[in-house]
Amino acid sequence: MTATDTGLAAEYAAIFAYGAAAVHLDGDAREQAEALDSEHRSRRDALLDHYAAAGAEAPAPAAGYDVGVVADAAAAQELLTAVELDVTATWRAGAAATDPEERRLCLDMYAASAVSLARWRLAIGQAVADPWPGRPQ
Repeated sequence: MTATDTGLAAEYAAIFAYGAAAVHLDGDAREQAEALDSEHRSRRDALLDHYAAAGAEAPAPAAGYDVGVVADAAAAQELLTAVELDVTATWRAGAAATDPEERRLCLDMYAASAVSLARWRLAIGQAVADPWPGRPQ
């Protein structure tokens, strides 16, 4: 499994989580969740185009993902924060890929996901100052 495969899997999981969580949000958090869901879908589509251009078969999404019980806005915010952190950490790890093209792709996705994480944190009132988002603690 390549870093790109792992990143695509994280994008699939994020799309699933946003579908489960956004219905519990309202106001700015709901608007931002809808915008970020769209961004994850755009990244997924760009990755699928990448595979197609390389003549490779993209990994398929899982049939489902364990998102736990999302019963209210607080649980939805917690889930989406965890998802954004996971996606960012996944792309950050991919930046160590040895193939220059894959490394460039992962770095581009890492930058985009770090911005998404910051926007989400702002939408729910969390601090966004993190010089290396996705870095293990």
